Amino acid sequence: MKKYLIPVFLCLALSVLPAQGPQDIQYTQSATTTPPAAVPLLDSALGELAENIHRKLLDAKAQKISVGQFNYRGSAPPLSAYLINQLTGELANKAAKPYIILSGGTGADWTITGEIVDIAGSVIRVYARLIRSEDRSVEASFNSDFERTTAIAGMLAGGGSGSSSGDGGSSSAVDEYEPDSWENPVAYEIGIDENAPVISRSIQPSGDEDFFLLVPDRDGRIIVETTGNIDTYMEFYDADTHDLLDEDDDSGRNTNARIRYNVQAGKRYIALVRGYSGSTTGAYGFRAWIPAPREGQTSWNSPHQYEPGTNESATVINRRLESGDEEFFLLVPENEGRLTVETTGNVDTYIEFYDADTRNLLAEDDDSGSRANARIRYSAQAGKRYIAKVRGYDSDDVGNYGFRAWVQAIVRLAPDEYEPDDDPASAKTIEIGTPQQHTFHSGDDVDWVKFQITQSGRYTIRARGVNSNRLDTYIELFDANLNSIAEDDDGGESLDSLLSLQLGSGLYYLKVWCLDDEPDQPYTISINAE
Repeated sequence: MKKYLIPVFLCLALSVLPAQGPQDIQYTQSATTTPPAAVPLLDSALGELAENIHRKLLDAKAQKISVGQFNYRGSAPPLSAYLINQLTGELANKAAKPYIILSGGTGADWTITGEIVDIAGSVIRVYARLIRSEDRSVEASFNSDFERTTAIAGMLAGGGSGSSSGDGGSSSAVDEYEPDSWENPVAYEIGIDENAPVISRSIQPSGDEDFFLLVPDRDGRIIVETTGNIDTYMEFYDADTHDLLDEDDDSGRNTNARIRYNVQAGKRYIALVRGYSGSTTGAYGFRAWIPAPREGQTSWNSPHQYEPGTNESATVINRRLESGDEEFFLLVPENEGRLTVETTGNVDTYIEFYDADTRNLLAEDDDSGSRANARIRYSAQAGKRYIAKVRGYDSDDVGNYGFRAWVQAIVRLAPDEYEPDDDPASAKTIEIGTPQQHTFHSGDDVDWVKFQITQSGRYTIRARGVNSNRLDTYIELFDANLNSIAEDDDGGESLDSLLSLQLGSGLYYLKVWCLDDEPDQPYTISINAE
């Protein structure tokens, strides 16, 4: 969590009020109300407030939220903008959050809003409410008190005395591109490398936001970034639908923002830049470029045409990834079946798999292949056009790699002789040292076996494909009371599952299932003493 040193103080107590509508909150003044002698900084309390809101959003399984106005006497002073930006920044930086934060509020299913109220003497109170957009019900309400300092008085009056930059920036004159907005963004001509022209802008107090319109003349991976010494935050949108596509805080140099995104020629995009918090002001630079393709490099419009083979002995194309590279392969299967697309080599690769005509993402994978290679298996249609895009997992993953793909007929396996064996009660006995061959007759099939250990010792338990080690099995071992003991996914060779552990005498159960949607080969279960 970032900390900003501004002269605003907040009470130690941050209380949660019962849910109520905006019209039900009673603002009362008390002549006896005095600020506490020692209180934390406002940003610390706002961090706690953001955490409480975050937990509520997780409980509610919220997907889209927005931070609305904090009104003071019927208007929104600079302090309102500060609260908005600080809460937005705190929530945006929550790890693994399932929701996105929308700018402007359109389409949000939850809104955070509130009021700033004079209580008495030098005390100011902020009410924050969490409102469900569907029926405008107030799900939670919070309030916090802080001292009315000279800086706060300036922010409430609309002055700039409270807009000092806790991020090292300083206030600056309004730049020549103001006013800009969603409807009036600053058009920027995208460059071809990091020497792209830099537009000089400035972040003003009162929640200033700058808008840049980007229209690529070719497909590619655009890099959009800020430069300078202030802490910027960037959001990247579809300019026509206002859908949030990506957002970033500090991926650039120092505290600058940087976004990398796959864009389409002729499509309109908006980059929105603001200070990380309402106290961030000062000058910064903006630039964007789509790296010019290297000689021989492929693209959406000029992919490498690859003819899929019929098995894993398919031809391997040797390619090389440089920093930031993306490689495109066009696949048009002659027959319907299970299409396997994979990389080989020592580079940590990532594959994205698309419908070539609609560009809809169908699947993606990082490490399902051997070592750090990627592998995707997909039920493909004959004659349909697909694009496999290969890149390094991050920009530092460079080097030589191989690419191959093949299509095999989807095999429908019949139930094996041990069925039904879908639960512990119907588990069949397997003897130590004697493998059994089973089938997953569907992707949902689960097989159970039971076995007796008569001599304590170390045992190896394995489930592997009969034809190859590409059947993705999963095993879980239970004791006689069906308490789970151990489990494994890929502990064997490639996708085989394997357990090696010490077992005492007694009865055990083994559950085996498959992680492939359409298993295409039988498998063996073996239990052997080591």
